[in-house]
Amino acid sequence: SLPATGSAPKGAQMQQISVPRVQQVPQQVQSVQHVYPAQVQYVEGGEAVYTNGTIRAAYSYSTEAQIYGGGGGGGAQVTTATSSPTAIPSHNMVGITMDIGGSQILSGSGAYLIHGGLENSRHSLSHTSRSSPATLEMAIENLQKNEGITSHKSSLLNSHLQWLLDNYETAEGVSLPRSSLYNHYLRHCQEHKLDPVNAASFGKLIRSVFMGLRTRRLGTRGNSKYHYYGIRLKPESPLNRLQEDTQYMAMRQQPIHQKQRYRAAQKMDGMAESASNSTPHTTPEQSVAAQCQHHQQFIDVTHVFPEFPAPDLGNVLLQEGFTLNDVKTLQVLYRRHCEATLDVVMHLQFHYIEKLWQSFWSPKAPPSDGPTALPSSEEEPEGTLPKDKLITLCKYEPILKWMRSCDHILYQALVEILIPDVLRPVPSTLTQAIRNFAKSLEGWLMNAMSEFPPQVVQTKVGVVSAFAQTLRRYTSLNHLAQAARAVLQNTSQINQMLSDLNRVDFANVQEQASWVCQCEEGMVQKLEQDFKLTLQQQSSLDQWASWLDNVVTQVLKNHEGSPSFPKAARQFLLKWSFYSSMVIRDLTLRSAASFGSFHLIRLLYDEYMFYLVEHRVAQATGETPIAVMGEVRALYSL
Repeated sequence: SLPATGSAPKGAQMQQISVPRVQQVPQQVQSVQHVYPAQVQYVEGGEAVYTNGTIRAAYSYSTEAQIYGGGGGGGAQVTTATSSPTAIPSHNMVGITMDIGGSQILSGSGAYLIHGGLENSRHSLSHTSRSSPATLEMAIENLQKNEGITSHKSSLLNSHLQWLLDNYETAEGVSLPRSSLYNHYLRHCQEHKLDPVNAASFGKLIRSVFMGLRTRRLGTRGNSKYHYYGIRLKPESPLNRLQEDTQYMAMRQQPIHQKQRYRAAQKMDGMAESASNSTPHTTPEQSVAAQCQHHQQFIDVTHVFPEFPAPDLGNVLLQEGFTLNDVKTLQVLYRRHCEATLDVVMHLQFHYIEKLWQSFWSPKAPPSDGPTALPSSEEEPEGTLPKDKLITLCKYEPILKWMRSCDHILYQALVEILIPDVLRPVPSTLTQAIRNFAKSLEGWLMNAMSEFPPQVVQTKVGVVSAFAQTLRRYTSLNHLAQAARAVLQNTSQINQMLSDLNRVDFANVQEQASWVCQCEEGMVQKLEQDFKLTLQQQSSLDQWASWLDNVVTQVLKNHEGSPSFPKAARQFLLKWSFYSSMVIRDLTLRSAASFGSFHLIRLLYDEYMFYLVEHRVAQATGETPIAVMGEVRALYSL
């Protein structure tokens, strides 16, 4: 058994590839308010229509793997609030508001104004103040003098002004849409049961607090919006946890003069080197670079890459011409290759993966007759491994098994980097990029390994297929979670769901399901009661996630530490799905008004249960979730 490889030396089995770093570019994107009609409908395949309580939302579900349409990063179209059905922009799978994620719903005049804040930008910005905030006394004094505000109204405005000082601060070179600030203010008034002032009066409040604040009209021609220039959200403000056009807000709060962190090395796949004398109009290449820079705040760039195990050769005899040094060289080179793959993905440079794989598995022949070598540092000798030796070594079962274990560790790390939290709101442009990346993986690897034996290719592709499937599942789960947030935050809709659920004949459901599932009746009744209670409490999505996690723990606790744990976990998934199908069936037959909402929630909870059970099985078996799913795919390929 060879020692485990730590951090690999700089020599590696691949050709030198220049991996560009993304160059941060300021981007202007307009802020959009989301206004939805007072009625929503459920649509499946364009046929059946089910009413859905006091509101109607369009839900459409596509069975195709590519569930995201061509819509940009979370942008939604404004629809007028009328009583007639209104078109809602489709992402092929749309909840009440697919684009707004965990937005807040404000009811008024039969319409729902859906808005939120922004995802935490997490930037420590150095800036100089253009305008200094006034004290409350100064602000009220100015309003009394200039606007004729009475003393009675002054006490009411005190809380509004304090809220502005608590959540906003001056900053050089940044701007915020006027509509975003006003939406934050409306939400604050709703939560504290305060009477809001109109937009014009709110503008006067802001200027009374932040002296010298300027207004600019920003955006593309025909779609420009007014912005306050020189103000931003405080990093510690709770408004940072809200989701409102996260791509726009995070980009706008970047100081215009902030030093650029990454520089592209060459133009490739739309990622162009940004010119130092860039024009005021952002080019497509700059937009892509800026988008990658922005998206890095949603991934885990601090992830530590675990060590690889050592190959266990056992009693295997290497054929003539091969030594243990060749195996050690392969260890070093493969670790180096995996580290390069991780680095590229961490910087969201997905298109370079294909070239990395080509350079390792099918390197171009060198000019001389010498072996294929990797460019290395001047301080260390070159790491070399001829291609014929690489192919031969991969044929050994212990080497192939070791390489598969390394792949499980690599791809699990990539999943945890790209999707550190499956429920956290992320821009749709990032999830779309991840799904496109997943779609290309198998083809890239098969092309790179076209000259390798079928058994080697099948083993490698099996693991990368599990990785791609995991990315597709997790992005779909994230997409469902953002759609469900709007439903779970709608009080009237929750009340309608609870009313419909209380009409379900659970005794009949249990009678039919018990023959198939053979579940303990007491356990089923407890889950029913807990579900209704959690729904009645109008729990948030995170609270529902905690409840589902507790259900898994409760059901599987008798199998912990037992070899039967994986089988029991899979059986639980089947039973959960069967019971939920029976409940949905009952709701359908009763023409439940909240059927559409239940259908969306059911899809989300089924997917999240799968996610929880997958991780529990991995933990129980000492494997990674990628390895667990890879074993299933390996069984199908036999």
